[in-house]
Amino acid sequence: MADIASQKLIRCFLSSSAGSESVRYIEFELFKLWQYMMTTKHGFQISDMTLCLWLNEQQFQEKESLYSRSGEIQDVSRIVVSIYDKENGFTHVTNRYVPVDEVERMRSVLLTHTPDDLVNSNQFEMETFSGKIIEKNKVSGLSEISLGLSND
Repeated sequence: MADIASQKLIRCFLSSSAGSESVRYIEFELFKLWQYMMTTKHGFQISDMTLCLWLNEQQFQEKESLYSRSGEIQDVSRIVVSIYDKENGFTHVTNRYVPVDEVERMRSVLLTHTPDDLVNSNQFEMETFSGKIIEKNKVSGLSEISLGLSND
């Protein structure tokens, strides 16, 4: 699986009714659907949304002097899970963006959601790519995120 150079993300905090809170990095294009599912189906609260740009390590290094002035920078890895569906002849790819210190925990979580026989087959791949997040702007509400989708 080839690494992508960059991806727009929304960083937010996800809070449960039990009081636990965690950070999430969600792909910009998927955020509204993800937000709807987390709040409506699972009962979570979402707060402190920030627009971010994820860059793979090579892309960041090539223009570090420019990016270092663009916003707050954090080490965030991209975990790519690829599962080949031989019955239908395509590969499903899922991306997760996590702070570097959470990579191993998230890899373990992702593996618990996948049957062992699939993980041990040639139809499954999990790769981790190093990168940086540049936090750009706080987002006060979903109306600021223009994706052509509406909650109306």
